[in-house]
Amino acid sequence: MADQKISAMPSAATLTGAELVPLVQSGANVKATLSTMTAFSRGNAGAYSSNATQTGSTSVGTALTFNTTDFAGGITLASTTRLTVPVAGTYNLQFSVQLQSTDTAPQDAYIWLRVNGTDVGGSAGVVGMPARKNPSDPFHAIYGWNYFLTLTAGQYVEIVWLPTATTVTVPFYAAQTTPAIPSTQSVVVTMTQVA
Repeated sequence: MADQKISAMPSAATLTGAELVPLVQSGANVKATLSTMTAFSRGNAGAYSSNATQTGSTSVGTALTFNTTDFAGGITLASTTRLTVPVAGTYNLQFSVQLQSTDTAPQDAYIWLRVNGTDVGGSAGVVGMPARKNPSDPFHAIYGWNYFLTLTAGQYVEIVWLPTATTVTVPFYAAQTTPAIPSTQSVVVTMTQVA
């Protein structure tokens, strides 16, 4: 087999991903499975969301939590807040957050990123919310951000928020039947390796 030309080899049957492929790594001959190579070339991704209403401290940032896995493709969720990357690379992180204020005065919410427990400079944004419409109809809106982050293998990212009043929450809205409206997750995040 060692002296056989690739063009003379028979065609492969349906691939399973368990096939071994020879590689040269740091000058040494090594092997890898086809599924490992496919995951590496395709990039890693993950999508998570939360169907829980979240509250935050007004004195220290609170990491948003996720309790639903929408897609698992290499980027994992640890401790309900940590989006963890398996390999070094550049990642596109996108998220949206539902904010609600029941306050009678305008309020703000700050949102930023942390990498391995350290706040990321320049990542903070502030959302201004007007006073509630009336006692039975709070102010609510959905906001989204997009970041590119260069990370090393095993690093994790958290999305942190801090409201200016406890009357500001990140709510989950249940589905309605009349009129028919699907539920609204409190927070949604997707993260994809791009390089």
